[in-house]
Amino acid sequence: MTELQQEIQQVEAVDKKKEWHREITEKLHRKVERGSGFLSIHTVPTKLRRVKDDAYNCRIVSIGPLHLGNHDLAAMRERKWAYMHDLFQRIEDREQYLECWKECTSAIYDLDSDIRRCYATRMSHKEKGHRELAEVVLLDGCFILELFLKYEEHLNMTLDHQSDAIFNSAWMIAALQHDLALLENQIPFFSLERLYETIQPHLKNSRPNSVANLALNFFQPMNYKAFFEDWGTEYNHLLDVLHRFYLPSNCDVSVEITMITEMKHHSRPEPVYGSTKKWGLNFCASELLEAGIEFRKPQRTDHLLNITFSRGVIKIPQIFIDDSLLRNLIAFEQCSLGSLHHMTSYAILLKSLIRSQRDIKLLKQRGIISSNCIREEEYLSQLKSVLDEVVVKEFYFDGYSQGESLFDLFLTLSIPVYEDGNMSSNPPTAVQEAQDANPDPECDQADVQPVVDQVQPSPVAI
Repeated sequence: MTELQQEIQQVEAVDKKKEWHREITEKLHRKVERGSGFLSIHTVPTKLRRVKDDAYNCRIVSIGPLHLGNHDLAAMRERKWAYMHDLFQRIEDREQYLECWKECTSAIYDLDSDIRRCYATRMSHKEKGHRELAEVVLLDGCFILELFLKYEEHLNMTLDHQSDAIFNSAWMIAALQHDLALLENQIPFFSLERLYETIQPHLKNSRPNSVANLALNFFQPMNYKAFFEDWGTEYNHLLDVLHRFYLPSNCDVSVEITMITEMKHHSRPEPVYGSTKKWGLNFCASELLEAGIEFRKPQRTDHLLNITFSRGVIKIPQIFIDDSLLRNLIAFEQCSLGSLHHMTSYAILLKSLIRSQRDIKLLKQRGIISSNCIREEEYLSQLKSVLDEVVVKEFYFDGYSQGESLFDLFLTLSIPVYEDGNMSSNPPTAVQEAQDANPDPECDQADVQPVVDQVQPSPVAI
């Protein structure tokens, strides 16, 4: 090899090194710019799909780019275009209509990089071009807003059902409520907000000021028309709206249970990562009832997690959440590093309370489970697997951490429990003192129902 050839090889080696340095630097910058902190729309972990795949799948409509190629959902795409047309037709002034249309299309087009950052599954411009992604988000966003507005008119009985195939069907609304709450079937919430902020001033009649209130009106998560004040919260997507709705505003669940437990522990237990079997009640509902602990449905509550214990009565709001929504909320908590595991904790509590048909019968009698619920066997089957492959970082009802239960607390504090369901008032105990200091105005021991049907204890473990 000549001296000239050696020099050429050295130069080429240096050039390749520089090129590699440039490529790796650009790749690092792209990764940092994209950043995991932006991720809000996740794919369901494979281990959860293996447990019950159908709970995470769309039934009639795909939202966003992740399931765009699903041919089974293609029929709804034409309906989306019709809904987008209907949305802008609400603007009667021609000039305002054109200006609003131009502003909406321009806004979504300019949000391309922000939208891409939200998806855990990276979308290259080759897979989803700038125009294609903008069309998906614009079309789906307008469809969702028009659906919400029509649903409000449906509730107010001002919608012409005959002219709308969706509202003229007995099952499509329920299917859409299911699909719009799926973890993978989402678009960024800021895109919905941007569209609604542009369109809302031009709408006739009074409309909710926020997309969040429109969404809750549509989903009706506590089985009634639910609205809340605008807290200035930034939501990730529609599932996140539901997730935060179920969290009490003061983030203080079951204060009295925690207080009574701390009499024993004197300190709050540290969170422990691991299996769901480490938490929950050691005894099911029918066993607790036999021990003298009564169950009741509160007269009114705005939060699913307002589960309290006072004067021998556990109050549990009626269970309105279905299996698919609960699983998607749990999957959302599994994927979101900063999320509280309060819905996972709720599932743990339900699963520990409901272990047999006797427990379902008891909670139905108390109005906690709807009498129109699915068959008891199917209900138990759903609860049996709802926590499979789920990892818990904290138990939200922390009074029950480390396997504590109400039954254990009563035995430890030596409170006599009689067959009629009443607790002895003599001698006084720490728990009784706490009850006297925090009387329950809705609870009258004379109203506590005795044990029904001679419910027998069940040794079944979680």
